[in-house]
Amino acid sequence: MAQESVPHHGVLVAGTWILDTESAPVVDKFSGRVVATVGSAGAELVDRSVTAASAASSRRPLPPRRRAEILRGAADLLETNAWEVVTDYVSETGFTLADARTELARACDTLRLSAEEAVRLTGEMVPVGSAARSEDRLAFTLRVPVGVVVAIVPFNAPLNTLVHKVGPAIAAGNAVLVKPAEATPLSAVHVCRALLEAGLPGELLSLLPGPGETTGRLLVQDPRVRYFTFTGSTAVGLFIKQHSGIAKTHLELGANSATIVCDDADLDRVTDAVAQAGFRKAGQVCTSVQRVLVDRAVADDLEQLLAARVGSLVAGDPRDADTQVGPMIAAAEAERATAWVTAASESGASVLVGGTHEAGLMRPTLLSDVPVDARVMHDEIFAPVVALHRVSGLDEAVETVNRGRYGLQAGLFTNSVERAFSAAHRLQVGGVMVNDTSSYHADLMPYGGVKNSGYGVEGPRYAVQDMTDPRIVVLNHVVPHW
Repeated sequence: MAQESVPHHGVLVAGTWILDTESAPVVDKFSGRVVATVGSAGAELVDRSVTAASAASSRRPLPPRRRAEILRGAADLLETNAWEVVTDYVSETGFTLADARTELARACDTLRLSAEEAVRLTGEMVPVGSAARSEDRLAFTLRVPVGVVVAIVPFNAPLNTLVHKVGPAIAAGNAVLVKPAEATPLSAVHVCRALLEAGLPGELLSLLPGPGETTGRLLVQDPRVRYFTFTGSTAVGLFIKQHSGIAKTHLELGANSATIVCDDADLDRVTDAVAQAGFRKAGQVCTSVQRVLVDRAVADDLEQLLAARVGSLVAGDPRDADTQVGPMIAAAEAERATAWVTAASESGASVLVGGTHEAGLMRPTLLSDVPVDARVMHDEIFAPVVALHRVSGLDEAVETVNRGRYGLQAGLFTNSVERAFSAAHRLQVGGVMVNDTSSYHADLMPYGGVKNSGYGVEGPRYAVQDMTDPRIVVLNHVVPHW
């Protein structure tokens, strides 16, 4: 029997699709079948892309109004092609239909937010007239594009995280090169096609699929790149920082996100929030609730509520409307996460729900009485696993969070304003979500971490500023003195 043909997507080099390259399969994460193939960008195509982007960056950037029109147009096109985008997204990620539709809607919002920033980008007046011997000078800053931006995108949010990088880069007037995750390149194909169809000049955009060890390394080591925006592991982020020369970098890295539950918390609210935020996208989100640090006074009640809720979550085919938890990105990742659960159990933790996997589908898992030195308490499991750990109060919870090497976001449930402010001041994280989990994220807010979770923030307003440089202009003019 002849093998069913699948779509082939090439490498986008300065607006032109190159189809005759080595290719790699894109595998459906639930069925295991090949749903498409994509090209692979070798040294020659990477060099051509950077060369074109560098040349384009040396010319006057697109007018801000045109940048905004392109970004809004791309959002409209993604919405028009929603069925195709969602279908490919579910196949390449294994995430549910609900996750796909939510991320597409957010990506379109992020493009439109970036469009707004394009038309409000401005410098500031600088009061140099107050300095000695500068009374006759007038000074102001312009915000100018940094030049060539490389966006390196993770598998777990291949639409919205990509747009959080590409949208601000274009809004700021830069050329951008996209390096998608090997497992999930199809979302990037859709975004790039939408941008080009919306009118973005081709020389400002390249899509360079390929392994991080080759394609990614070539990009990181090219001195013509002036800005790297990366979301992924701390180890890869460290490599980028060490090998990217004097280019600017924004790094959103690993996490082991905790949500603190005080003794005055609304436990029904906590249960609803943790059951959603701990298991959406099969727990493969940087801000997923991995640890729940719960006051001993309410721990038994919360444990009972969460066990019932997590036990009722439906895991299976992500195309089934009833499915709440789909497969992980690869069977090897499910096997690894299950091994972590087994190790926690052997060190004294109780497996209340789940703890097993079939191929890439890991059952939603809830652990209790997890020792503080268990791996799941200090490393990032990136799986549908939530660990309950009992604490004696807010002080111990804060100390537990701060002892860790990560610091992305934290959640806190309490009815006390005093406790909320105390935690907000003391927690060593990039964001504190009060009466919500660590997973809350609005696309217009500054989003980023501290410690080994990286530095710099996403959010169109903040990213556009970071993807431009201030240029001081000083006018020396003679004015009459009174």
